[in-house]
Amino acid sequence: MRAPNEYGRKSRKGMRLIPGLFFSVTVFFLFSILFSCAVFPAAGADDERLSIILIDGDEIYVRSGNCYTFLQGYQIYVKGANSEDSRVWIELRRNEVFLEDAIVGVGDTFVYSNNSTEILNLTVETIYGGANGVLVKFSPVYQYLDPKLPMPQTPVNPPASSSDNNSSIPPVFENQAEGFDLPIFLLSIGAVFLITGVFAGAYKKK
Repeated sequence: MRAPNEYGRKSRKGMRLIPGLFFSVTVFFLFSILFSCAVFPAAGADDERLSIILIDGDEIYVRSGNCYTFLQGYQIYVKGANSEDSRVWIELRRNEVFLEDAIVGVGDTFVYSNNSTEILNLTVETIYGGANGVLVKFSPVYQYLDPKLPMPQTPVNPPASSSDNNSSIPPVFENQAEGFDLPIFLLSIGAVFLITGVFAGAYKKK
């Protein structure tokens, strides 16, 4: 009777291990691709969800002839207003350079975009007339990060303004992109190892 070849037995075990290892690597690679597509489906398609909000629905007051200075150097000027006609002439500048102007009424929204990227969105809520001139209330006011400009530092105080500014809420930097889901990731990793274990067990039986 021929004695069992211990070397051959080890060699066969090693050969069985190679397909199992190859299968594990393949499954993990495919899982990584699927997981990336599931967690970041709109990374390049939905710019609006990825916008960084600098001012989120606040209210500001600007008196006729004055301005309000936003982050990244944007400034909104009230060039003229008429409380009786409920209309206001506003002008947008950046670092004193003219960008755009418009005449808007109460309830109207002024939107400024740069290369299809929305930067400012403000609605005229009320126009107050008084002995000291006309005061315009903008609400809600939204400012989004201009990606072509440096990231502003979160200031201790509100942005400096040459107007009577009653808005004292500092800007909040908020990223609206959907985040990483750790529980789903861990469950998926567990599923990969479970499938790998089943496959390895089937090879051991052979």
